[in-house]
Amino acid sequence: MNRLRKWMTLAALPGWGSVRVKKFVASRGSLDGAWDYAAREVAGFSNAMTRIEQAIQMADERGDWSISWEDPSYPARWRAMPDAPVVMHGRGRDDIGNSNPFVGIVGTRKCSELAANLAFKISGMLVKQGWSIASGLAHGVDAAAHRGALFEQGITVACLGHGLDRIYPNAHRRLAHSMVKNEGALLTEYLPGSQPAPWQFAARNRLVVGLSEALVMMESPKKGGAMVSAACAIESGQDLWVYQPKQWSRRWEGNQALIEAFPDTAWSDPEDLVGRMDRAIANRTPPKSKEAHVPEALRSVWLSLAGSSGKLLEQLMLEHQATREQMTRRLFLLELAGKVQRLPGGWYVPLVSARGQVV
Repeated sequence: MNRLRKWMTLAALPGWGSVRVKKFVASRGSLDGAWDYAAREVAGFSNAMTRIEQAIQMADERGDWSISWEDPSYPARWRAMPDAPVVMHGRGRDDIGNSNPFVGIVGTRKCSELAANLAFKISGMLVKQGWSIASGLAHGVDAAAHRGALFEQGITVACLGHGLDRIYPNAHRRLAHSMVKNEGALLTEYLPGSQPAPWQFAARNRLVVGLSEALVMMESPKKGGAMVSAACAIESGQDLWVYQPKQWSRRWEGNQALIEAFPDTAWSDPEDLVGRMDRAIANRTPPKSKEAHVPEALRSVWLSLAGSSGKLLEQLMLEHQATREQMTRRLFLLELAGKVQRLPGGWYVPLVSARGQVV
């Protein structure tokens, strides 16, 4: 059985989330060790295996795909999240998470016409500047943002709070199809058959934020999913931009609270917002070449990983005619330099930026 199926089965164990799965694998020393132990000792293991085989068959029939968090195509920005999904399921481009830089656009489902029109306009302006748009496919601001990106032939991605066997809300089936057709994607951590639930939609907000380099808040009351997204952005130190209307009312209470706490996040003019976002990105440290700051003694190992989908420790030992101790030391030094990430089971992958560049 391949590694992806093993990750999928562990993630499908009843009551097990991503954090628990990662801790369990770490405690057993490897993915294979965790798999063998779970097969003997964990209740519900056989049912989880059956569910995974059914899910894979359904995905094959629809042309969907799944990747684990050790796959190089897995969104690089998600790897930094403590509760990142161990498996991501998708429809559309499987490398979407490491393509163009993303901006998340969020807001209430029951938004005003002003907020919907602004979300549509700003989304279109941003894709023309090279951004891709991430949101949640919900009514209101989400849908307007997705449509704005498509109107300008841009890439847009929806993070879902349910499995790929359904589209929720059902009214957005055509919109979802258009997103996939235009080189975007639908992403979810949930298997087919997962019923939409409020907590799942709240959980998917962290994926929208985690995928994005910046978050734009259009409109929100004092409580709601958009405020959860804003809190995630603030906690992660991400750029947050909050719309400031000419007049406050109850429908803008969330915006008002955020702006009072973080005045620099406020914006009113779309042109000004796009300019400020571009300047914020431009002022960051430019990406370095693949070989930059890699010592000569480590360069051959690094280039081997950087040009691959990741490799096992044993593969690298054979390739470079090195002992386990020698190769482990080299990889440890590359980890310290922030060039590679070690995953359970002795698997090493090159780290990439949100723009898809090897760091």
